[in-house]
Amino acid sequence: MTTRSRRLLVAAGAAAALALTGCAADPEGAASGSEDDGGTIRVAYLATGSSLPIFVAAEKYADEVGINVELVEVTSGNESITGVATAQYDAGFAGIGSAAYNAFDEGLPVRYVAPMHSGYIEDYFIISSKLAGSSEEAAKLAEDMSQLEGETFAANAPGVVTEALLGFALERGGLSMDEVALEHIPFPDQVPALANGGIAGGILSEPFPTQAEQNGSAYRPWETPTDEPPMPFTGIIYNTDWAEQNQQLAEDFMRAYAMAAEDLAENGWDSEEMLALVEEYTGADPKIVAASRQHHILADLSVDLDVLLRYQEFFMKQGSLNYDQIIPEEEIWDFTWRDAALKK
Repeated sequence: MTTRSRRLLVAAGAAAALALTGCAADPEGAASGSEDDGGTIRVAYLATGSSLPIFVAAEKYADEVGINVELVEVTSGNESITGVATAQYDAGFAGIGSAAYNAFDEGLPVRYVAPMHSGYIEDYFIISSKLAGSSEEAAKLAEDMSQLEGETFAANAPGVVTEALLGFALERGGLSMDEVALEHIPFPDQVPALANGGIAGGILSEPFPTQAEQNGSAYRPWETPTDEPPMPFTGIIYNTDWAEQNQQLAEDFMRAYAMAAEDLAENGWDSEEMLALVEEYTGADPKIVAASRQHHILADLSVDLDVLLRYQEFFMKQGSLNYDQIIPEEEIWDFTWRDAALKK
């Protein structure tokens, strides 16, 4: 059984500040995930297509493993991290970024426990049509982007995985983040900025890059690789105090989630069934979603720790981490519940 709810929470910036001070009290004054919850797990989600594995786990497989899932919509990954760290939610999603790393460093009870959606830089990086009037022209320009030194590029927010992807894309073209002007612009607002040349390029999550290409605002220079594994972009997080007190419930949710991952890996994210779920939870037009480059998830929920380390090193170089020594990724990711679920 799935329960859906929407809550008006404190502003994301204030919430993030609360989490990073180490204040782990439940803002509603109740302990999360107690044994009295009757098999219910509260999960924070963002209304985007990348959250589809959560929707599938809740709608399709929760009953099969005998749990109830209460899905609560939040407005940002930072809000999810704060809510999980302060026991407002038992689990949630989080982009792989500085907020989660800083929460871990502060000793808050939050860990990544499984990957959520993965993808390719090639699907996210896009160049303004003012610089390249087609995908072919964009590809030629991207071979050596040193001529774009000093130009403005955009990511949607600081300290998030998409900012790291921008850094990796620029590096591939011979530029560094220090050699460009960086602006933080929400995904929808990047499209007109690309169209009018306000930014030279940026990182866009679907469906926005597809929309930008369709209306001639910008073009992606690279095709989706067919011989490389996708990079992890987001993950499932647990409040570890709750998970340790509710081992079976935490494992059962992960079993449902693993079933969802296998379903998506085998049958795709753009089947009629999956498009209907995305429309229900996000309001997105299924035709636009179907026309977009698809997200990915590995059926075995594996994660490349070398890629994760590369993210952390990027955030440290950017100065968005509150510490100055790399933390082993094995300490930030706890696969206890994933491994137990996969054995079953």
